[in-house]
Amino acid sequence: MRLFGTDGIRGEVGKYPLTSENVLKLAKASALVLRRKNSISRVVINKDTRLSGYIFEPALTSGFISMGIEVILVGPLPTPALTVLGKSLRADFSVMITASHNPYKDNGLKFFSGQGFKITPEEENKIEDFFFNYDFDNFKIKQSNYGKAIRLNNALGRYSEALKQSADRDLNYHKLKVILDCANGASYKVAPEVLFELGLDLHTIGDQPSGTNINHNCGSLYPLKASSLVKKKKCDIGICLDGDGDRVTIIDEKGRVLCGEEIIYILAKYYLAEKKIKKGSIIVTNEIANYGLDISLKRLGLKLKRVKVGDKNILKEIIDHKYFFGGEPSGHFIFRGDLLIGDGMATAIRILTLMLKEKKKLSVLNKGIDLLEVMNINQIIDREKFYLIQESIYQKLNKLCQNLDIYYNIRPSGTEPLLRVNLQYDKRNIKVVTLNKLKKQIIKVITDAC
Repeated sequence: MRLFGTDGIRGEVGKYPLTSENVLKLAKASALVLRRKNSISRVVINKDTRLSGYIFEPALTSGFISMGIEVILVGPLPTPALTVLGKSLRADFSVMITASHNPYKDNGLKFFSGQGFKITPEEENKIEDFFFNYDFDNFKIKQSNYGKAIRLNNALGRYSEALKQSADRDLNYHKLKVILDCANGASYKVAPEVLFELGLDLHTIGDQPSGTNINHNCGSLYPLKASSLVKKKKCDIGICLDGDGDRVTIIDEKGRVLCGEEIIYILAKYYLAEKKIKKGSIIVTNEIANYGLDISLKRLGLKLKRVKVGDKNILKEIIDHKYFFGGEPSGHFIFRGDLLIGDGMATAIRILTLMLKEKKKLSVLNKGIDLLEVMNINQIIDREKFYLIQESIYQKLNKLCQNLDIYYNIRPSGTEPLLRVNLQYDKRNIKVVTLNKLKKQIIKVITDAC
């Protein structure tokens, strides 16, 4: 059984594989794979605000120390902080304890290289192989060679300084009135501090973590409270982060929640005008992004390239082909050359900067994009059973969808026991009755099979 999904290891706390015993073993397995030769033998551990972080942080620490690796503890801070801290601390690799946007009962582990990139599938496979097959009981080192652990006191300051480099020193950010929702997560302290220091007129919610309220009716997945406050307080923008701070949802001055495709369009139009990109340039997104974005970017003279779901796939495409930027509908945005990779706050600061430079409201900047209607079906599955008969399920679902005037994508979730079916359509070309019938047929095929 695979441990790694789309974005690290994730699951319900106390259930396989998210037990303290397994996390300790994962620390040992990852140490064998990710430690570098002729290095300091050092790992950085970060976490969000979940109560279970108090279980897994010491479990990881113990495992790494027993393998002779020095541990530096830096959390709670957003996941992208590891891009900066891992490099500046000359770590072999780093680990983030988080389940991102999931509820507090879940947790997980994300592994990063010393350069701040998510580890490769090959490295994930090696860690799994050691986890399942290595005899750690007979792995012995001298006690004098055990590692040590320290907590870095100025980690927040290092990260906040990197964040502020996303801002323009010549702009007056105090002109903007902002609602910030920190999701009671990893950004709860650093995000308000950074925006305050930039001089914004700031109103913050979701900054009182209890250990059990992370992502609870707040943050990037639940922006309705922030949307209401934007309208009530007559703000220019709402910024909603997720539990580990790597994704962001933006709300315009009218209280309308913008989807990720709209943010990509706004950024692309701006960078084209600023000559950071030119006509014919390629923007990267994933396979489930709205096909209306392709059409809208084409009108600007830009092209869209799609990769598999996962911000690490966006990043790889940008690095391999030297594209300027890309993003996902879920709110992950990645820019080539950034100090912070896939950082929700860094993206938000870019949007604030863009608004000031353009001297326009978000609702105006968003004009020109026409998106297709979307229907998402997320059906619970038995993962083990699904992977045994997945080809048969795909064939049946493809047969249902292929003769209709729709775009569709079928994929298992990498973070939850769900099969996701994404349908996109022009409502002028398909009847509501047909869509509802299709939805029932899709659910039946999946539930009958697994």
